[in-house]
Amino acid sequence: MELNLAKKIEPGVAAALTDAVRELELCSCAEVVIEIRSRSGSYAHADARFGALVAFVALIVLLFSPWAFRAEWLAVDVAAAWVLGLFLSRKSDLVRHLMTTSRERIAQARLVAASVFHERGIANTVSESGILVYLSLLEGHVEILADRGVLAVVPPLEWNRIAEAARQRHATTETLLEIVRALKPLVERYLPSREGDVDELCNVPRFVTD
Repeated sequence: MELNLAKKIEPGVAAALTDAVRELELCSCAEVVIEIRSRSGSYAHADARFGALVAFVALIVLLFSPWAFRAEWLAVDVAAAWVLGLFLSRKSDLVRHLMTTSRERIAQARLVAASVFHERGIANTVSESGILVYLSLLEGHVEILADRGVLAVVPPLEWNRIAEAARQRHATTETLLEIVRALKPLVERYLPSREGDVDELCNVPRFVTD
């Protein structure tokens, strides 16, 4: 599942992200993980909405069409239209985007980002210095999450400035590279490298296609 999305990302960008994370971790005790997903979740509710919309349009067309048809086929035709709409939505992230609100998409991205934060062990580093930089392409949303060890030493104003700037940017893989580079002087200052630091988490970005 990861391979399909990885093919869409330029190899140079993936390599640059890996190098940027490695450089950041060499000068600090922070552990940065990058995850890029095609979308955050299945969006089954968006599929159902589009199916219902197609079924409603089909019903209107059947009721007001000049063609003669047997009444008992009405339910069958409407059900078939719903299935068709469901199928089309499952094949198109554009449809899912149109069938959801911005608030729903952002909430979904934040929910999955929080799940990834724990799933990938970012919350379990020795110094509690894990940072997740998460990009969800369907939502066009970037989320940055940090463990308590980071939030305890980095001034909230400086951290929130970077996090908010990331959310306001056009969400692309190039944006992630800029974010990691912006994080470097911050963690270097407040989370300096310590003797015996070990690289606990993978530096290579993970690409996930649902």
